[in-house]
Amino acid sequence: MKRNRLLTLLLPLLLLPAACQTAEMEETIADQDRQLEIARQERSRLEAERNRVRAQTAELRDQLAQAEAANRELSQRLSAMEAAQRAADAEVEDLRARLEGSGVNVSRRGEVIVLELPSAITFPSGSATLNDQGRKSLKQVAGILASDYAGKTFWIEGHTDNDPIKKSKWGSNLRLSIERAMAVADFLGKDLGIDPSALRVAGYGEWAPKVPNDSAENKAANRRVEILVLD
Repeated sequence: MKRNRLLTLLLPLLLLPAACQTAEMEETIADQDRQLEIARQERSRLEAERNRVRAQTAELRDQLAQAEAANRELSQRLSAMEAAQRAADAEVEDLRARLEGSGVNVSRRGEVIVLELPSAITFPSGSATLNDQGRKSLKQVAGILASDYAGKTFWIEGHTDNDPIKKSKWGSNLRLSIERAMAVADFLGKDLGIDPSALRVAGYGEWAPKVPNDSAENKAANRRVEILVLD
């Protein structure tokens, strides 16, 4: 009887270390589970960050590829523009050489070739009748128009200075500019074989000067007929 009572008293004491060990083990396991969960969360965060960086890198690569393609296109366009400009400059220089001594000035206005005949070599003062030098110069011009610009349209523009009409029969500078342009068009079409359907005529009078009409030299520059070669 006494022995059984003693065992009953000792049994909890014998089981206490095991219970303590079990609690410690469970706490250890729980702590490891928490650390594992933290590690899993950190891994998930890192994977998400890695995927974000990969996506951003891919987007940047696409943007870089697009920028490089755009840069190549711009470089090609620039090269083409530079080549076209060189060709245009060469065309003007060639025309100047071929018209040297004719008194005709050659320039380019955008895509348009401009052949300028100053009135000093084409018309007497206040007149719309071509003089000998004007006819000679236009013969040289007509040869180039027929050989180099067949099929083009030729816009013939008359211009004057701003001095009022006083002695001639013309009622205004505008009328004089139109008649001078018509005289050039008629000579090109009727006498020099340029297709009349390719000719257009306009007169601007004093309203489109090259330079201000503030000196005799500038006024002389403004008195002109221009032949514009159009596509």
